Amino acid sequence: MKAYILSICGILHYLSWFSIVVHSFSFQTQTVLHQSSQLFASEHAVTTNEFSNFDYESQWYPVIWARDLELNEPTKVTVFDVDYVVARLKNNEVIAMKDVCTHKQAALSEGRVTSSGNFQCAYHGWSFDGKTGECVEIPQIVQNRSDEKGGAKIPARACGDAVPAQIHQDMVWLFPGGNLEKALLAPPPPSIPEFDDFHNIATVRDMPVDWPIVMSNILDPDHGLFAHQNAGFDWYTASLDCPYDSFESFSTEKGWGMRSQVEAKDKLLFVDQKYRQTVGKSKKKQEKEEKDVNIPLATMEYHAPTHATLKRVDKDTGKTNFITTFYLCPVGVGRTRFMGGALTKFKLPRWIFTTNLNGFLDQDTYLLATQQPYILEKEAQDIRNIMKEHGIARDETEKLKGIRTTTRQKLFCLPSPTEKVGAKLEQFWDATLTGVPNRVETLLKMDDANILATNPSREVVLDRKVQNLDISKESRDVVKNCKKIRRVSKGLAFLLGIAKIVTLNPLPGSLIMWFMPALRPILKLKTFIPLFTTLLLANYLSRKLESKFYFTSTDDRRKADMKKIPEKIWLDK
Repeated sequence: MKAYILSICGILHYLSWFSIVVHSFSFQTQTVLHQSSQLFASEHAVTTNEFSNFDYESQWYPVIWARDLELNEPTKVTVFDVDYVVARLKNNEVIAMKDVCTHKQAALSEGRVTSSGNFQCAYHGWSFDGKTGECVEIPQIVQNRSDEKGGAKIPARACGDAVPAQIHQDMVWLFPGGNLEKALLAPPPPSIPEFDDFHNIATVRDMPVDWPIVMSNILDPDHGLFAHQNAGFDWYTASLDCPYDSFESFSTEKGWGMRSQVEAKDKLLFVDQKYRQTVGKSKKKQEKEEKDVNIPLATMEYHAPTHATLKRVDKDTGKTNFITTFYLCPVGVGRTRFMGGALTKFKLPRWIFTTNLNGFLDQDTYLLATQQPYILEKEAQDIRNIMKEHGIARDETEKLKGIRTTTRQKLFCLPSPTEKVGAKLEQFWDATLTGVPNRVETLLKMDDANILATNPSREVVLDRKVQNLDISKESRDVVKNCKKIRRVSKGLAFLLGIAKIVTLNPLPGSLIMWFMPALRPILKLKTFIPLFTTLLLANYLSRKLESKFYFTSTDDRRKADMKKIPEKIWLDK
């Protein structure tokens, strides 16, 4: 109990500390604006070929943090609208199969992992080797369990589909595009060079938003000042006065990615401070940086289609003390599993990172949901037009692979210097999304059902319980502990209050008189008031912390966030 109370009492300190860590993380002429707005269209025409080798079926995909997989427990994950079952065995090995029993198509994730490390269906007990997919036992046709060959032969069609799986840098990766032989020929999962030298603080959140939209948002630091009211994003932006120090895209045999670097100093904030004609913190910082030849470099690196890192590095040594990592699991059309992490030199409880990141993600996730109907409807329309133009039938959608759409080229206007990165990424999506497994078929079905035009409510889009609490055991443990603290603190406060009242006028010879010597030191005002207050505070803080794992981002909170913009980011004119 004492440990619980001390833990809760330290919450406010840790939250404010983490907030500091996270933070450590003008009109131009019409001609310039016009030229900038052509960035997307002009580069789109000449760079499409660099994406021609990219193959979505030759990539490893992150699906869940290894720590979120309980040992020997089957767990369902989804990639490209196909369900898989994964399990972490006692030797820290992972196995994975399509989440369907070949018997009657029931979900294997509803069953168990046997002591021999096989998936067993809960429906009729069929067992499957998670490495090969082979059906190894059908209880109903076994005659003698002591004789492995006793019984009818298991038919070949009883075997399921196993997929290669591995744990790499704390993440579980699946290779849904084929067998182990093909997986060995594919690019390995992307690595973070500094990973082994840092502590990895990781969280997970499922979003009802299309994964290309989420990744485009991650690689768009321009939004941070306004959507998050966070000054640290300005270090990663580019401007007309401070363009990218370097920018490159790189292609491999079956992959693609890009890197960018820019001086990590205030840019938009400095312009705003000049407009306000104040000697604000940003201007002082800017003047200091102009004298400092060793301004850090803000770097972004992206490995298509699922992984990105952001960090500030020393210009001379290339070293850093903090790295923000992003892994996206492409669950399906309109669905993303976001797995964010922070590589730090210090340890931080995961629940502190999760509660802070939940609030952070709430600020822009609903904005992404409002984009989604326009983007997906336009993509579906483009696909229908291409199919009509090329005479492709509805059951021949595989012929669309490699055909470029113009969805984002026509929808977006990207004049910001920072959007040199964003424009390249949108070109990548337009050039490759027709090759995403199951995307075209699912997109057209959703369009037929008029689902793409719908925009879920804020409560659905930002439901932390479904999106994090139901996935992460550590989050559930925090909520359970909060409930325990509330019950204990409420009970003790009640008993303490009753004892105080009763002992004010104890009846001679009553039972309470026997306990008076022990109770008197506790019930003295100088002891009673701090103790009673501590119990009430523990109850309040535990309730407050528990609420962080449920929906909190009401429209009133959004309005409060918007009021911060003219106060510290961009003054109203």
